[in-house]
Amino acid sequence: MLCVYLILLFLLLLFLPMPSRRSMDAWRGTAFAHRGLHGRGIAENTLPAFKAAAARGYGIELDVRLSRDGQVMVFHDETLTRMAGDARRVAELDCAELMAIPLLPGEGRIPRLADVLRAVDGSVPLLIEIKRGDDRRGICERTAALLKGYGGPALVESFDPLVVAWFRWHHPQYRRGQLVGRPVAQAAARMGRAGKWMLSGIAFNAIGRPDFIACDVSSGKLPATLGGNRPVAYWTVRDEETFRRIIEAGNMAIFEETGEWNIP
Repeated sequence: MLCVYLILLFLLLLFLPMPSRRSMDAWRGTAFAHRGLHGRGIAENTLPAFKAAAARGYGIELDVRLSRDGQVMVFHDETLTRMAGDARRVAELDCAELMAIPLLPGEGRIPRLADVLRAVDGSVPLLIEIKRGDDRRGICERTAALLKGYGGPALVESFDPLVVAWFRWHHPQYRRGQLVGRPVAQAAARMGRAGKWMLSGIAFNAIGRPDFIACDVSSGKLPATLGGNRPVAYWTVRDEETFRRIIEAGNMAIFEETGEWNIP
């Protein structure tokens, strides 16, 4: 019976549409500071963290989700527990309430995406992870509307393939990426060439046709590229050797400095 299921799965995948083949060459070797350059008294996903990254010429990876009143806020978690000791969900509070909450540890408050775009002003590349939350369509529409008026280089990505698909259907001009978590990436790494083929988009990303894949760096052996000779964005890199290997292979590194190393 298992063999029958595997054959059916293979036939299904065989006829699924291929992922996007648009060139990503301009993004090869890009280093993104994970949630900005935070730590040492600066909170993640805040304007001070983003300004610190931009001052050193690094791209910026950040996360967005909606406030109760429909503002695109830059914040990773669903709740405020980890960053503010507050159990409420981001979606339960208005923009003004969120921006008034002190974050831990150190400097910085929750910014709007509009504030970040204005502060960065195209000086470095952006990698925007879209958290679906309660309103998938709303977060996609509002993020796209803000990017429409932004002239700087920016990528969008999500774990949710329907978010990736929304950008394919409504705003194909933006390069889009499919995030892949550790279990999927580890399984694909064990499968060797077949796993690389699956991660290239045929198995997981036929609807959204992503321009790149974003993989958990701890998943195992790092492939040079995935399908269509596209770069991979690896997260979250915390050692200099791995960082250099990713960049030299022409991929993208989403990194965090640990205090034990400082990237050039």
